[in-house]
Amino acid sequence: MFYTTIFVIVPPFFLWRKKMKTEHLLEFVNVSMAFDDRQLFQNFNLTVDSNEVVGLTGQSGSGKSTLLRIAVDLVTPQSGEVYALDRPVKDWDPRELRRNVILVLQESQMFPNTVRDNLTWGLKIHGESIDDEALLKILEEVQLSSLDLDDDAFNLSGGEKQRIAIARAMMMNPKALLLDEPTAALDTESAIAVEEVLDELIKTHQIGILIVTHNVEQARRFTSRVVDIHAGSG
Repeated sequence: MFYTTIFVIVPPFFLWRKKMKTEHLLEFVNVSMAFDDRQLFQNFNLTVDSNEVVGLTGQSGSGKSTLLRIAVDLVTPQSGEVYALDRPVKDWDPRELRRNVILVLQESQMFPNTVRDNLTWGLKIHGESIDDEALLKILEEVQLSSLDLDDDAFNLSGGEKQRIAIARAMMMNPKALLLDEPTAALDTESAIAVEEVLDELIKTHQIGILIVTHNVEQARRFTSRVVDIHAGSG
């Protein structure tokens, strides 16, 4: 009788873990932050992936906006690490980081002059240009096809300004959007219009969204999941 010996080569555990690891758009690992001896949050953990909307809620002053700024390396955490596309944000070139992960503030600031000037603002910083056809396409994506590229941006309504701010961010082809209460100053109809735009952008561009909101109904209606920051913890 003959016996055949079969050798099974098992890769080292750390190689297996590396192969099986899922790449997240954003990952907060044990992030803590304090200001003036007041602890905002401790050991906060969160992941954001493509094609999902994560809602961030909590009491005023709990550090929600600070977390967004930490994610784009505008604020350095007390401890912990934040990763963008599996790289620590501190290791990114700041301009490239903020092109891949874009923070859109609550106040949808319009830059001087036209809608065209606002849509191309980020591209100009990077020394790039784009034709009007692409600009008209992004206006259609944010449901503003009725606007003219030469319209004065300062004359737009609040909802239109917020959608232009989102369109301006999308011109950079980001992987993730960080939205700091983007509909707080809008009426319900305008807020839902912004949500519809964001929902379509997720489907079209496979981006991930982390949104700060105080609106419980919005969190239920629009997000994939909600994370609440308790005072002093995450």
